[in-house]
Amino acid sequence: MQKIISILQKSLYYGAKQIGNILSPPQCAHCKLLLKEYAVFCTPCEQTITPVVSTTITLSSTYTMKIFAISGYKEPIKSLILAKSRSDRVASQQLGELIWKNIPLKHAEIDYLIPIPLHWTRYAYRGYNQAHEMARIIGRYKNKSVLPVLARKNRTLFQSTLTHAKRLDNVKDAFTIVGDGSQIRDKHILLVDDLMTTSATLQSAAKLLIKYKPASISAVVACRVV
Repeated sequence: MQKIISILQKSLYYGAKQIGNILSPPQCAHCKLLLKEYAVFCTPCEQTITPVVSTTITLSSTYTMKIFAISGYKEPIKSLILAKSRSDRVASQQLGELIWKNIPLKHAEIDYLIPIPLHWTRYAYRGYNQAHEMARIIGRYKNKSVLPVLARKNRTLFQSTLTHAKRLDNVKDAFTIVGDGSQIRDKHILLVDDLMTTSATLQSAAKLLIKYKPASISAVVACRVV
């Protein structure tokens, strides 16, 4: 039954997208060139994306976390990340589509996608969580559930305004678990966020999650500072 519902949801999603393309012709999210069919970027803009290799960080004696990114923090993707400041939900969804297209997640072992959460005050101001929108799109393609098991208990400063050392302190103990954490035990977890600078935010979230003994934990971001 769940499989049938998933198929119907995908059919409705792609049908709505086709209707949307007819009513509002698609255009490149960067140069605004009109496109014959839907894509986030036109071919010339997409060809300017410079891929970056994954990086791995150590979380504990038994856990490491591989972090995947599409590119460095530069155009044409940078503008889609910055669009969150003007509450552009579509830009966040486009980041999810770009991740699916450019990062090999199709055959990756994933049970749940966990978005990095916003503090409730920032969520109220923005109206959505960009990481959750990204995770929702990836999950739709992957046919996996988004599990909002993390909550941000502290209204931290924006990481971009801080030095490397202060970024680590800023997000230390910033997160808490919603529920008892049993959902993630022995599960393969994929953390989702839009941008990685020092990896402090991802590390803080991951170190909390590994206390509940997942099978593995990895992360994906649209861009990382290199």
